[in-house]
Amino acid sequence: MLRLCIFVLFGMCLSHLVHAEQVESIKGAKTVDAFEALNLFEQGATFIDVRDEFEYQLGHIRSAVHLDLKREFNDLYLIETLDRNIPIVIYCNSAQCYRSAVATFLAVAWGYDNVHYFKDGYFTWLALDLPVIMNNSQDDVAAFEEPDSHWRASMVEALEAVNLAKANNQLQQPIIEIMTQ
Repeated sequence: MLRLCIFVLFGMCLSHLVHAEQVESIKGAKTVDAFEALNLFEQGATFIDVRDEFEYQLGHIRSAVHLDLKREFNDLYLIETLDRNIPIVIYCNSAQCYRSAVATFLAVAWGYDNVHYFKDGYFTWLALDLPVIMNNSQDDVAAFEEPDSHWRASMVEALEAVNLAKANNQLQQPIIEIMTQ
């Protein structure tokens, strides 16, 4: 009985610690729940998935742009031609995932004005049976989908231009400098 009480008490303390580490909001961005995120999705907002490639390939929100926080997310900073007022929704796996909070903070710092922090993330979206692409088997289907908003299309075009410039070594600014500006 004493072991059970200690175990329950330990579990309660642990859940409190995990909850305490969640980032609830980011100054300059709006924190949204799944229903607000769905509304933004239906309006054509650009969803940015900041998880790693493996997680993204297992499943992601339909039409989401993949910008791994550790690799490609800096491209958002490098885009000079993109309207910084386009609505973007940044997400990760869940409320315990810090990557979306960091990415949201950076997007606001880089001058994006219409940033939404989808704190609950992909797992909540998936649990509510909202539009997703699951694993590589459906990527062919997703490839035929046209971007369904001019915001999503402009984000994709701008990222392609940045990737082309990086491939041609026209972007000389190191990532470290970008992160510290």
